[in-house]
Amino acid sequence: MGRPTKPVDASAHPRLRALAAYLRQLKDESRITYATLSERTGPANTPGFRGASTLSQAARGTHLPPLETVLAYARAAGDPGGYSIQWREAKTRSLWKAAAAEKARRHLSGRARRTRQVRTQASLAQELARLRLRAGRPSYSAIEQATKAGGHRVPRSTAHLILSGKALPSREQLSALLQAFDVSAPDTAQWHTVLNRIEDRRRPPEPPPRRWGGYVCADAHPAVQEHLERRERDEEIKRRTGQIQPDETYEDYEDRMRERAFQRAAEEWLVEEYEEYEDDEPGGEAEEQARAAEQTAFRVRLRAMVEPDSPHGAD
Repeated sequence: MGRPTKPVDASAHPRLRALAAYLRQLKDESRITYATLSERTGPANTPGFRGASTLSQAARGTHLPPLETVLAYARAAGDPGGYSIQWREAKTRSLWKAAAAEKARRHLSGRARRTRQVRTQASLAQELARLRLRAGRPSYSAIEQATKAGGHRVPRSTAHLILSGKALPSREQLSALLQAFDVSAPDTAQWHTVLNRIEDRRRPPEPPPRRWGGYVCADAHPAVQEHLERRERDEEIKRRTGQIQPDETYEDYEDRMRERAFQRAAEEWLVEEYEEYEDDEPGGEAEEQARAAEQTAFRVRLRAMVEPDSPHGAD
């Protein structure tokens, strides 16, 4: 005979107490010890094996055990002639989910976002983590197994990336995770709407259609296009005729032409001023020589003013 089992923790929440009580009921009906129960879970060092202490803790009601542990307990306990294995597993799973939802509500009360408020990859990850917690916080291995059973396996590493906000799930991955977290079909459709919204926000915007009225880019206007084409033809002609030097751009050529035109205008103005100054007051030879010297100095000063750095100053 094993040691007497301690009663279920009176401070445990009702649904957790119900789960612990049912596990104890299965063990009592089977009339076996926890050591024997552990042996029935499978050989040691195999994935399904659960130790005697692990099974004993699962029935204490002090904390919510993993789903895999309580299912292994249900399969190993009970009289095979009294309850079918499938029935025991189904009842155990139902009680565990109720206890998990009870635990999740204590953490999630008043915090959930509405789906229309979820607009980023990070906020989607937070809400998926909440759904996982509401489902009893299954391990990533359990998530992988559940999604595989549902038809689309989500590896544990991928599930971790998605729930930590480091990866955006595909539509198939989202469906598989929601199914593993026992999300209803209507709610699943809403979460797919959320995923579509996030993908739309991440997609680069399409360029606006070109319209001649209210155009965005000035280069697209017909008048601008015509001017640019005319300029290209003019540049081609001037390059063929040698007017534009090989190392010059069209802008350099235009600057050179403007400088030449300014210089020519300055010289014409200088000649006019010189002729008017020469005809002002005729006098003697000495005066004419003095005026000539003064005019020469005036012309030099004026030329220096209009072309201080021009390389074309000496003709």
